[in-house]
Amino acid sequence: MSTAAVAPPLPRTRLHPALAVPATALAVVVVTAGAVLAPLAAGAAVGLGALVVLFWRAPRTGILATVVGAVLAPQLQVLGGGLGGLDEAMVVVGAAVVTVRRLVREGSLVRFPGTWWFAGFAAAGVVSSYLHDVPGPVWLQGMLLLLKAVLLGHTAAQLHWSDRELAVLVRAGAVGAVVLVALGLVNLAVPGPWTALVAGGSPEMHGPFPALLGPFRQPAAYGRLAVILAASVLAYQLVVRASLRGYALAAALSGLSLLTFRVKSFVGLVVVTSALLLRIGPRPLVRLGLLALPALLLLAGPVAYAFVVADLSLYYGEGQSARSLLTAGGLVLAERDFPLGAGFGRYGSATAAEYYSPEYLALGFEYVWGLGRVEGWGAYLNDTQWPALLGETGWLGTVCYAAGVLLALRVLLVRVGPDESALTRWLRISGVCCLVLVLLDSVGASAFTSPPSYALVFLAPGVVASMRAARAARRPAPAPVSRWTRDDADAPRTAVAPGGAGRRGRP
Repeated sequence: MSTAAVAPPLPRTRLHPALAVPATALAVVVVTAGAVLAPLAAGAAVGLGALVVLFWRAPRTGILATVVGAVLAPQLQVLGGGLGGLDEAMVVVGAAVVTVRRLVREGSLVRFPGTWWFAGFAAAGVVSSYLHDVPGPVWLQGMLLLLKAVLLGHTAAQLHWSDRELAVLVRAGAVGAVVLVALGLVNLAVPGPWTALVAGGSPEMHGPFPALLGPFRQPAAYGRLAVILAASVLAYQLVVRASLRGYALAAALSGLSLLTFRVKSFVGLVVVTSALLLRIGPRPLVRLGLLALPALLLLAGPVAYAFVVADLSLYYGEGQSARSLLTAGGLVLAERDFPLGAGFGRYGSATAAEYYSPEYLALGFEYVWGLGRVEGWGAYLNDTQWPALLGETGWLGTVCYAAGVLLALRVLLVRVGPDESALTRWLRISGVCCLVLVLLDSVGASAFTSPPSYALVFLAPGVVASMRAARAARRPAPAPVSRWTRDDADAPRTAVAPGGAGRRGRP
């Protein structure tokens, strides 16, 4: 009887007892000196350590905490400048820790869809930054701003996901949706005090209704998140399990998003709701909607058309509007520095606004309201997305980024497997809705970089990529074929006689 050889256990590294006392004393001295001499640095070190432990021990909780941090980022920025970058710190630390965790535990990484295209985008921005002598802190901050959503998706791809984890995401999203509805109703009931508390100003009134902003400082952010959650709740009703409460929650989110009086929220809601109902909606509901469509277009069509056209004319019709000038400036920089741009942190981004890029001075934006350098004049400096990509990384970087986004969308359009669960299908459909909504919003907002949408846009592609990788790893590998097996397989065969083995026929 043979037994398999057992490998000897690996030696463990142990600390000699004599070194325990001086090591402890040194740690106490370092911590005390940091607390006395640099309390902020000590606090940052403690916070960093807490994030490392969180993402190592409970990485999915860390991802949810990052999403919550992104939602609260504008208010954290108001409370304290250092707190404003908490969500970005969580994104970077989470990506680093979870990547190392995956390599240590499994020895491999899951590739996020479009990784090489996003890497090409980053390379184009780095090269253009070097050619234009952009300071290191500026281009590093600008690159992180444009790639933090991708990093969060990469983090999600390194974890294992099943229906159990997806059910937790459903519950967390439902809680967030209910809170968003409750805050919207409070905003609707007491618009003046609420706007003064949250945004420090007066409400934007449209007749008797205020433009809702919920927990955010701008109505656009509330409308964007409300539409994303409404599409996700509606998809859950149509794919997983329908309930009266679910439909009521989707209706409440949809109605409150319309009360932001933002064209992008209205158009996005119409697009995703129509697509969901036509693609996966119950046939009686689809027929009812088609019958009611002519009357709806007759009653609301002219008003909606005028609303959309007026908004487009305001932002893009006038030659001197902020978005028109930003779009034209991005094209100018892309043509000037073809195929690269002006470098990370130099155009159309929050980093370029913070340092007030010299490209703005060269383009004559300094004394243009909405784009100027004077206090309160630069409100629209980062109110765009694709011109920012074009101006900072040129045509090369923009094409790479667009290709990465399309690959992330593609992975959501194909089933994970023939036995795909209802929750997995819900995740894919919700991810498609979220990505389409963000793409629509990116026409007139920095949707891929601004909270809260950036934290959601690439989560579903990362989770689905992880599921595909896990399924491929479970698939049995084909048996190795030797030379003799191939020769035997190519030879003619005879029938196998009962009770005996078949023999190879003679030529």
